[in-house]
Amino acid sequence: MIASLFKKLSGVFQAVRSDNSTVIQIAGNNSGNIVLSDSKAIKALEALNEVLRVELDKKRIEISEYEQQRKTHEEIILNLSESKHNNELSAEDVDAALQAIIDSGDVNKARALLSKLIDANEDVILKQAEYYFQRGSLTYLHESNQALKDFVRATQLNPEHFNAWTMAGHIYDRIGELDNALQAYQHALNLAEKTGDNKGKSISYGNMGLVYKTQGELDKALEYYQKSHEINETLGRKVGMAIQYGNMGLVYKTQGELDKALEYYQKSLEINESLGRKVGMAIQYGNMGLVYQIQGELDKALEYYQKSLEINESLGRKVGMAIQYGNMGLVYQTQGELDKALDNYQKSLEIEESLGRKEGMACDYGNIGNVYQTQGELDKALEYYQKSLEIEESLGRKEGMACDYGNIGNVYQTQGELDKALEYYRKSLEINESLGHKEGMAIQYANMGILYEQQGDLNQAKVHWEKAFALFEQLGARPQIAEVSSWLEEFESIKEENND
Repeated sequence: MIASLFKKLSGVFQAVRSDNSTVIQIAGNNSGNIVLSDSKAIKALEALNEVLRVELDKKRIEISEYEQQRKTHEEIILNLSESKHNNELSAEDVDAALQAIIDSGDVNKARALLSKLIDANEDVILKQAEYYFQRGSLTYLHESNQALKDFVRATQLNPEHFNAWTMAGHIYDRIGELDNALQAYQHALNLAEKTGDNKGKSISYGNMGLVYKTQGELDKALEYYQKSHEINETLGRKVGMAIQYGNMGLVYKTQGELDKALEYYQKSLEINESLGRKVGMAIQYGNMGLVYQIQGELDKALEYYQKSLEINESLGRKVGMAIQYGNMGLVYQTQGELDKALDNYQKSLEIEESLGRKEGMACDYGNIGNVYQTQGELDKALEYYQKSLEIEESLGRKEGMACDYGNIGNVYQTQGELDKALEYYRKSLEINESLGHKEGMAIQYANMGILYEQQGDLNQAKVHWEKAFALFEQLGARPQIAEVSSWLEEFESIKEENND
């Protein structure tokens, strides 16, 4: 009974999703508004930016990057329009490229024309670099490899191209090449320091912090978020301040400092509310819900998830909707409403699959596996945990891998394969320790304690439960504190009976 109760809890809490608050940034272009007079060019720009808006929602990209991409689109269309009028490109070819964008958002003809401009400007290095950057920007959202080649070439031709370095960093981060991402962001930071561009410095520090967090270097991530925040505060950049408050809150949550996490999420929320930034508000409502859930305040957690869901629905922001459906599923599962939980997980998964968002799919597969495990369908649970693990490993997401290892261990424990279960619990514990993730560590100590109890090694069971209890106390995770406390009391009662 003890084991089944705890495994139900550990499955739920291992799968908590907190990926919705990390935000990447890119510097804006301060050259002013571009004026287009060609009606076809104007329509093409509108069509291109509509595609951009849809793709941004799919890829979970922040508004600062959206604005930069819009600016780059303006420059691309202006270049094509001007090249038509000065006969550098044929009017027929330019009109055909613009019409393709208007009709279906197809940028292949526009890319081909930028390739012609690249070839025609081999003796004008900086201009050629800009055309490479623009060509990469056209496919940045859906063709990572080709866009990366173009951004890298732009930096080779113009090593002082801040945005090319930053965009290359984003793609390296996207495809899991984190060391290369750090190097690209460091180049951007060096350029910003060289030119005294404080906004660029703030953006680069924030982006580097995100990579360090993904790598599990939480203290370093916090240091870089703080550097970014201090510059934003000096510049009065409220959007940047809100972003970094949220990112710092995420680190504090991972470290188990839940009150501090709430404090920072609240700061971010207040700024977002003052600016009317609904996306930011939705993100922080979701993050605050996660903290309340860990603390056992399930009704409050559900209330905040619902607030976030409503905003995301009003914005048509599918990624945010998927995340909150998943989070609400976690609450329903904790409350024992398994059908309701499964329904929410399936809603989330359908959206994530339609967006091709692997990180979200992995979370949902793990959560669905938890429901099947609770229902006793162990083979099905193992199948879903493996699906989740394969994605997490491909993305290099350590926190997700730790969750899946622990959940797989739970299945093996239930099946009586205790040695195999212990192996997976240890894998999970090792990753959680490397991340400083107290909640994950506590869960695995508790699970290992249950396993040792099954093996009859009560002293080891007690040692592990005491470690779990201490960590849950640090987290203020009331339901788990009560659960583990009851096991320790039961242990003491058995010990006294044996002594009598």
